[in-house]
Amino acid sequence: MTDAQASTATLTPDQAASTPTIGAPDPASRPTGGPGHGRGTSPEDGRPPGGGRTITIPDVPYRRLIGFALVGIAGLLALFLIYLAAFTPLTASRDQQRLADSLKGQPLTVYKLVNGHLPAEGSAVAVIKIPSIGLNQVVIYGTSAADLMTGPGLMQGTSLPGAVGNTVIAGRRVTFGAPFGSIGSLRPGQKIHVVDGAGNFTYKVKRIRHVGIGQRDVVTPTTDNRLTLVTSNSSLITSGRLVVQAELVGTAVDVPDNAVSVPSYDLGLSGDPSAGGLAAMWSFLTVFFLVLAAFAVWRLGRPWLIYLFAAPVVMMCGLFACESVARALPATF
Repeated sequence: MTDAQASTATLTPDQAASTPTIGAPDPASRPTGGPGHGRGTSPEDGRPPGGGRTITIPDVPYRRLIGFALVGIAGLLALFLIYLAAFTPLTASRDQQRLADSLKGQPLTVYKLVNGHLPAEGSAVAVIKIPSIGLNQVVIYGTSAADLMTGPGLMQGTSLPGAVGNTVIAGRRVTFGAPFGSIGSLRPGQKIHVVDGAGNFTYKVKRIRHVGIGQRDVVTPTTDNRLTLVTSNSSLITSGRLVVQAELVGTAVDVPDNAVSVPSYDLGLSGDPSAGGLAAMWSFLTVFFLVLAAFAVWRLGRPWLIYLFAAPVVMMCGLFACESVARALPATF
């Protein structure tokens, strides 16, 4: 066989398996171990050179957590509507019963205005009755958003019912039992009865009107003896006031004049200025705890156990958020 013929000779399969390939690495010199070997890691423990540790970042389900956050916001809105429709009437009814119980005993000592002493804000000061619309409510002293959650309120700085001047009583139209929800249906000539420590007085409705922003205020002092009932002019958007003005039937009583300094938001019957921040804080905490509970379920499992402990916290924060939002709304809404 010539050299040319020897260079073109082929090997049988058995010969090819036993003959090493020129330039190929020796199998004995190849690194052994897991997938991480051969890329700068130690074959003993799979750690990179220098003794460091490989950190594995968990694949957080951001879309799912964002979904829970959106569900929490929607649930908070639904809870707020339920709170306004179901919880606020129950709260107002309970507070009215408490105020009615406080009037039992000696009314002359309860109605402190008769003696020239201002009562504590939020305490009972009179009872108003309007037979034509079935209204029978205890009137408290004060017209802030928190005051009107318990019932109609006598505006500070105005006259005591039955006294000389303008007696202003404000009440809610939609929420917390809506004590003044029907005063727009009153007609001239219908009667309003008010009982306080100075006696039993009757007013006759004179007119019902809407007062918009920028028009002459109806809560300022007057020279005639009148009763002014004030509430929101709309059950959806509160852009003004619905006002019922009535004149005193008979002679006014002489009651000491009590000049007090009234906050502007009480005179304007706007919402509590501090409630907006509280509403934002409680709303954030409600959504935060809901998302935290979802994250705990994803990491730890046992959803029913986690939701059992998380549900009371979320519900409590949600109710506090609803109450704060209600206080931030206009006081006569």
